[in-house]
Amino acid sequence: MDIKQAFAGLLDKLQKIKGGKTAPVQVDKSVLLDKIRQSDLFEYLEPEYMEKLFTAMETIALSEGATVIKEGDEGDYYYLLVTGTAQITRKSKTSGQPEILAELAEPTGFGEDALISNAKRNATVTMTSGGTLMRLSKDAFNDYVKAPVITWLSTVDARQKIAEGAKWLDVRAVEEAKNGGLPNAIRIPLASLRNRVSELEKNSYYVCYCQNGRLSSTAAFLLVQCGYKAGVMRGGLKAVQNL
Repeated sequence: MDIKQAFAGLLDKLQKIKGGKTAPVQVDKSVLLDKIRQSDLFEYLEPEYMEKLFTAMETIALSEGATVIKEGDEGDYYYLLVTGTAQITRKSKTSGQPEILAELAEPTGFGEDALISNAKRNATVTMTSGGTLMRLSKDAFNDYVKAPVITWLSTVDARQKIAEGAKWLDVRAVEEAKNGGLPNAIRIPLASLRNRVSELEKNSYYVCYCQNGRLSSTAAFLLVQCGYKAGVMRGGLKAVQNL
């Protein structure tokens, strides 16, 4: 069955309540999983993690005009628009007024960028009709989406990878990276990695590191999502300094 048709069929299950709001749709599990599997974001997930992901997702109903995501806020959830429509806007750098970036229609996912990059929301998402969404918390996203595709390396294993031809990738912020690093490391701050990923070679393996492993785990996830081979040195530079 076509996914859009399947989701459209769910509209028949909506129950109207006072105030013009709608009760959350009881989402069909197979329909949701089919939608998730179509996204590159979940391409590498094993079936067991897909099941855990589904169980961890919460269904919510929002009315027209409700703000789902606010520009500048911390990332807290990944969202799947099950029914309804929404609009993505961002403040203009010149006028300060919101500019429309995109219109969202069911079914579509959004909100992963801030979770992947540990950054603040870069746009606002507002419901343009009443609708139902599924959402996955940041902690669950880390546990069931990021963690399964990240390869952690001890300092010994990381150095062995380098000896075999892998390359160090220092993803610390510019100011932090001024305080030394590992020999011959490629330096690309995590905040710039999405835009500069083409500078890296697809046939190379990258051992990502930062000060403690937090930023580098996000960097490795981004690289894997972009088709690169990458691992994370557990504990970052702190682990090296403690040897």
